[in-house]
Amino acid sequence: MIFRHEIEALSGQNTNLCFQCSKCSAGCPLADKMDLKPAQMMHSIRLGRKEAVLNSTAIWLCVGCETCSARCPQGVEPAAAIIAARLMAMKGGVPPKVKEVDIYYRGFVDNMRLNGKIHDASVAGITQLLTGQMIENLPLAWKLFVRGRVKPPPLPLGGGEFRKIYRKALELESSGYT
Repeated sequence: MIFRHEIEALSGQNTNLCFQCSKCSAGCPLADKMDLKPAQMMHSIRLGRKEAVLNSTAIWLCVGCETCSARCPQGVEPAAAIIAARLMAMKGGVPPKVKEVDIYYRGFVDNMRLNGKIHDASVAGITQLLTGQMIENLPLAWKLFVRGRVKPPPLPLGGGEFRKIYRKALELESSGYT
């Protein structure tokens, strides 16, 4: 299957509707950090530049805020296409180009398996610790904790139901079900 068609099937977007006005890139809050801006990403997808797209930092930096999608005069959703590219990269074994994102994702899933819900401070703390940024952010974390803005983590008692769902999803994925 052609790369563009794979992205379109996953995202539900017709990338040919994009006429490169770049309103999406102008509105993206993280465009200055990306190697491929949203408009460039859409163009690369249309051109079939699979390696460039799947190996870009942009697919890992996109937070899915959908500002790009809201600004598109054609009703195309670049965020959906970018997330589809991220899924393809993950399924294809392409390692994330931004190590903090990889650590954050693993921390997120581990937190869900442990608690059955997300405790934001735990996920952020693990990410900070494993990326070596914990010490520089410790004073801020302490201030937030003292002021009651950060709650202590819950006891790991509620993850049983999520673990069942997660195991089932892994079984389905390993059996080739998509």
